[in-house]
Amino acid sequence: MGSTTRTIRILLCDDHEIFTQSLAFTLDAEADLDVCATATSIEDAKLLFDRSPDVAIIDVRLVGEDGTALVRWITDNHPSCRTVVLTAFESDETFLSAYEAGAGAFVIKSTSCDHLISVIRDLVASYQLITPEYAEAAKVRISNRQLNRFEQLSASDQKLIALIAQGLPDRQIAAEMHLSLQTIRNRVSRLLHLFELTNRTQLALFASQHGS
Repeated sequence: MGSTTRTIRILLCDDHEIFTQSLAFTLDAEADLDVCATATSIEDAKLLFDRSPDVAIIDVRLVGEDGTALVRWITDNHPSCRTVVLTAFESDETFLSAYEAGAGAFVIKSTSCDHLISVIRDLVASYQLITPEYAEAAKVRISNRQLNRFEQLSASDQKLIALIAQGLPDRQIAAEMHLSLQTIRNRVSRLLHLFELTNRTQLALFASQHGS
């Protein structure tokens, strides 16, 4: 009697060719796994979906690109394809970004191939390896780190954040704090980087959440 084991078709998206070739060789050695396509960029990967992969394994840091953008595209356009996010460095922010994009699993590149293979099979068996509970725990850790950073700020920086939370523009904040407009802009940019935020709205929301 022939085997009834289903072959799992895999797309790899990573901009490190040696790593991709090595991983493809390892996965292809498994009887039930088939690397049907490899890509080095998000656009290349999108063009390969006519090969109907069951699982896409995506490096979160592609050259000039955020791999989670591909995860989100797959979630929206090919929901039957499960996604695994690979990262060289574990962080709550990257994990949360992957979860919010719809990733099914989050794997550190230093993990064993046996573990990755197990993850692939579990995903195809409909196990969701990134759970809301894990995501909520990551949010709490991020919030706690931000709060600790906020508490270590100077009184001047705390006042600046408070004025941003009130909706004041930079020019008015500069007048209120008796500083130049460029100094305010530089400090806002530094604070955004410190708290890993992307815009003033997020900074204002952060300030309101922490009672600033």
